[in-house]
Amino acid sequence: MTTHPRRFGVLVLPDADAPTLLDRFRRVEQLGFDQLFLPDHIGNIFATEPPWLDGWTMTTAAALTTSTVRVGTLVSNPILRAPAVLAKEALTVDQLSGGRLELGIGAGIMDVDHHATGTTPWTVKERVARYPEYVRVLDEVLRAGGGPYTFEGDWYTVRDLPTGPPAAQRPRPPLIVGGQAPTVLRVAAERADVWNTNGRPDASLDENVALAADWSRRVDEFAVAAGRDPSAIRRSVLLWAGTDALSGPAGLEELVDRYAPAGFTEFVLGWPLPADVDRFERLALEVVPKLR
Repeated sequence: MTTHPRRFGVLVLPDADAPTLLDRFRRVEQLGFDQLFLPDHIGNIFATEPPWLDGWTMTTAAALTTSTVRVGTLVSNPILRAPAVLAKEALTVDQLSGGRLELGIGAGIMDVDHHATGTTPWTVKERVARYPEYVRVLDEVLRAGGGPYTFEGDWYTVRDLPTGPPAAQRPRPPLIVGGQAPTVLRVAAERADVWNTNGRPDASLDENVALAADWSRRVDEFAVAAGRDPSAIRRSVLLWAGTDALSGPAGLEELVDRYAPAGFTEFVLGWPLPADVDRFERLALEVVPKLR
């Protein structure tokens, strides 16, 4: 059985000007976090007023602004990026970061991203059908190592895509498959290094812990069916809404204790509101080291 160390990350929303975001990236690294993630939406899905910069551009900036923390997306958005484009972005950032990229991939569920970019929203059926092909292309391109790559699928076609120079990490950067729909869980079990869930924002802490355990068991079942060791797939949770370590009903110690029995070893916090920065920093400096 594979065992994994506990790791703690931070999701930084690109909801400020660039200098402010660069300061946040540096502070995440200074506070000793293992991972620094950005989301990938065309705008702020929670509000219309604040500024919002491009997630992948700022992931590149994070890679160049830091030197030790692992950087990536939680999660990249198929609505905005064709798989070949995302694969080239990932190869580039892995090179720029010296092999620190962790590539999160979602299924593309927000209609606002379609509306803002002038595309027709996918039905659930179409989204479910697209996702396995999308992740397959990414997986195969990132492993290709320089030669031209071609893929003919029902939803995606890639012809003679140059794949060099290869990623700094071999056989490829880690893939994080994010979500909890059955198709997402199956794809995570078949291809991912990490499965991430953000739970349900309308659910209680007890409900989200129970849901996460059930989804994790399903990943195990899918992995066995695919001939993989389930323990090789790391389990990651984004702590937000009812599971937020600062504003929710439980502190980080309790959250780790409650998610750990289901195999979760990676915990991602959100960058705090201005009023909570001091508490967040104390959490990073005093609590996180005890939980490793």
